[in-house]
This record gives sequence, C-alpha cells and structure tokens, in this order.
Amino acid sequence: MQDITRSRIKAAILLLVAFVPITLATITYRNAVENGGFGSTVNKGHLILPPADITDLAMTDEAGQPMFRSFEEREAELDADNYVPEPWLMVFVTAKECDAVCEDRIHMLRQMHITLQKNMPRVRRYYINATGNPLPEQTAEHFRVDYPSMGVAHADKATLVARLAAKNVNIDLENNNYVFFVDPVGNVMMYYEPHHTIEEIKADLVKLLSLSSLG
Repeated sequence: MQDITRSRIKAAILLLVAFVPITLATITYRNAVENGGFGSTVNKGHLILPPADITDLAMTDEAGQPMFRSFEEREAELDADNYVPEPWLMVFVTAKECDAVCEDRIHMLRQMHITLQKNMPRVRRYYINATGNPLPEQTAEHFRVDYPSMGVAHADKATLVARLAAKNVNIDLENNNYVFFVDPVGNVMMYYEPHHTIEEIKADLVKLLSLSSLG
C-alpha cells in the first residue's frame, strides 16, 4: 500500500512538472500575442484557446487504431519511475493526395525542423492522410526514403473536422492543408493555414520552445 501511495505521489509531481510549464507557456504566449510582444506581423498562427486534445485530430495507424491517447488516459497509467517527456508535435494535415504544393510544404517543414539545431529532438513531425484512402505506394515509399523521421498517420476527414469544430477550430480540408502544434501534454494549441510562411511557423515554434522547459 505504501509503495502504491508513494508511486502516486511521484506521479502527481511528474504531472505538475509536465503540465505547469506548458500551461504557463500557453498563457505567456497568449499574453504576448495580445500585447504585441511578438512584433507587428499579423500572419502568425491561430492560437487555440482553450486547447483541443490530441485525440481530436483522430490520428490512427494503418490498421485504424488510435495513435495517441488523451492526457487523462495517459495519466492513469503513468509510470513515475520511468517517465519520459513527450516531444512537441508539428502535424501536417491534408485531405488530398500529396501533390507539388503538399510536397513543397512538408519539405520546407523538414528543413525548418533541421534549423532548430539543439532543439530538433524536442519536436517530431507527423503527416496526417485524411483522404479516406491508403497512401499511394509511390508516396509511401517516397516518405520512407526522404522523410524517415516523419510519422505518418491517417484520419477520417469528417471526424477530424467535426471534432475540431466542436472546439471552435474551423478548417476547410476540401481546399486547404494545415499545420498544427501539439504540446508535450497533448494540447493542440496552434494551427497554420497555407498562407502562413515557414518563417512565421518557425518564429512561433521557437517562442514556444523557449517558454517551455518540457519536451
């Protein structure tokens, strides 16, 4: 019984260590945006407040099994003795086959990821295929060869759009692709449209990483 209690106390401390920096980073980032702390450029990402949950992105593997669980589900199974912080996620979402525009975007995201240098391991990239069909073999092979560190997930377009709409995040996957930031606790906290430049995405990501000691 004492071992269980001690483990739960350690788990609670770890959760505080994980959650508080992210929460403070979100609040600080919001305040900085509202007060003009990030400069006068208007084409920054859209802050999601309150944040959506990573499960709202409906990411599944090829077998249709969920790739991520909610914070509450992970909390229930947290192993305090072997806790490893999760990375930040940069998630590209498209409901079309990866054409030249898509290819250019994911290539630039990879190049931007590399320029993070020492912070590169703190971020992982994902590609969500929301076409409703498996990736064409040629595309899948291309991703395996040229983007081996990029995770590939699948999602039902209608489910993804509906879940995000319930959190006041309205996206148009019929015509656009998007980039989402997910913090190490599973909060989907920002997103970017096609008109946002890679430089703008990087500027926001660098700010977030500097505000958070986790991930």
